[in-house]
Amino acid sequence: MTDIINSVSPNYGVVAFFAAGAVMVAFLAWRFISASPQQLRLFGFGLACLSAAFAIWTFVVWNRPDSLTLWTALGLVAFLPGYFFFMRTATYNWTQKNRNIVLAIAGVYLIVLFVLRTFVYPSEPGFSERGLFYFNAHPLVLLLYVFSFASALMPAVYSVSQSISLRWLARTTLVCFNLAIVCGVVLLTSYDDDLQTYNGCLMGIAFLALIVAYLRHKPG
Repeated sequence: MTDIINSVSPNYGVVAFFAAGAVMVAFLAWRFISASPQQLRLFGFGLACLSAAFAIWTFVVWNRPDSLTLWTALGLVAFLPGYFFFMRTATYNWTQKNRNIVLAIAGVYLIVLFVLRTFVYPSEPGFSERGLFYFNAHPLVLLLYVFSFASALMPAVYSVSQSISLRWLARTTLVCFNLAIVCGVVLLTSYDDDLQTYNGCLMGIAFLALIVAYLRHKPG
């Protein structure tokens, strides 16, 4: 685990990153929730949960609350329902029996993850000298976070892209969302300020490309 120290004042670039993420993901969530079939709406609800997490982390990096660990955990809790929405999206065309089995396993997995990161290997979030925010989770918890991305978000993105009739929009969805997911993994696992700066720019570009693609076109 990397030692993180609290810098004195907020890094406004970091604040802007999380705030922009909350807004852009919220817009994408709205576009998918207002689309059909239900699979796309489920994906949209998952994005809405992700947007809520970004909004909470925006509060964290802006206000530097004394209960930093609690507020960081609240952002993760906001994302938990999103995990189920993404799993539901990925298994949309499965039989109900198989889908229920997968969702039950996902529920147990999330409980284990929450217990590990809260009680067994508690995270110690903080800020670098340059004001970048780090979750500073235990390596085992980080591994489970990465597995969450691989087991839910990526399959959900693939499944959604297959249901979009416009091929260029489907390819844009697949490439840009997966790029954002990879950036999300780097955001959680790296403690290098320079890398995180480049990574944040790349994630922003991915979401901006999706915004441009969905301004005039609805998914589906």
